[in-house]
Amino acid sequence: MTDRREAHAAGLGIATVAIYMALVLATGRVDPTDFGRLFLTYLKGSFGLWLVIGLLGLVWKLYQNRPRSGPAPSPFAVMLAWGRTRWARDHGISFFWPPLLFASLMASFNAFKQMVLPLAGFRFDPLFAAMDRTLFLGHDPWRVTHALLSSPAATGLINAAYHGWFVPMALGVMICAWLPDSSYRLRTQYLLSYIAMWIGVGSVLAFLLPAAGPCFYSHFVGPAPEFQALMNRLAADQATLGAPLSALTFQNGLLDSFGSDTLRVGGGISAMPSVHNGLAALFAFAAFRLNRWAGWTMTAFAALIWIGSIHLGWHYAIDGIVSIALAWGIWTVAGRIAERLERQPKPMEAAAAIA
Repeated sequence: MTDRREAHAAGLGIATVAIYMALVLATGRVDPTDFGRLFLTYLKGSFGLWLVIGLLGLVWKLYQNRPRSGPAPSPFAVMLAWGRTRWARDHGISFFWPPLLFASLMASFNAFKQMVLPLAGFRFDPLFAAMDRTLFLGHDPWRVTHALLSSPAATGLINAAYHGWFVPMALGVMICAWLPDSSYRLRTQYLLSYIAMWIGVGSVLAFLLPAAGPCFYSHFVGPAPEFQALMNRLAADQATLGAPLSALTFQNGLLDSFGSDTLRVGGGISAMPSVHNGLAALFAFAAFRLNRWAGWTMTAFAALIWIGSIHLGWHYAIDGIVSIALAWGIWTVAGRIAERLERQPKPMEAAAAIA
């Protein structure tokens, strides 16, 4: 008999994203045809990564089932047996809803950030810049990171780590599709937290606390010698490295596409709260549920992301601090929801109780 807990978790997640998508489209600022193309782009990417993970999982499965003697089982037989098990488990719900969730959520957020969020303006940048200087005893945080990590090579490494973040950001969702039934609570907690981070933090709070970030301060707020000095420093590091810094490339691209009527993958400008930092914190929270070493590794990665967000001019330090605190709150609430869903009796347990 099918375990309906997966359907309940998927139903909750997909319904939330569907409402979010409907609200974004209902603003009238997003062209449905353009949105459809964007959705297909994300869908192809999500299922591509999903398939790669599945192939790697098949290789591992074949290795686990290798015989000590005699012929090895065919990959087709292993896949068939696994497919039957998954179908009996939940009719494939847990298998397909993560990549569909990812594509729907990313397309909706992308459209919101690029087409709707600009209506809020960027009125909080002066406040957040002032808060940063208070936290860092009168100094701009970027001056601290560039003093401690002063070489162009350090900037290049931070740039590579920061902009390679898309892979783990998508990877965690796709891995959820392939995990066993025993991981139900962790998978559900992670996916619900992931949804809440993009919608609650990246959309609702971003609209209520609109800010462009240090790299865009002079473009949207006014003259800012302190942040122009940061951009000059990054340009000098780029010249010394002799190769483009992706941070500067992406920042210029976002400026070029700002105000465009055409949706662009990754388009839109927003600093507070930082989804980038919040999701890195979620990686760490989930990793600690696996083992301590994985948790500390991802904690170090989250710290690097926070430093990089300041060092490269994307965010104020306060953006990351607020996001990490929000991520912890979201993770806690999502855990309680997942625990409650997990406590629902399985079909066999329910039948025994009725009998």
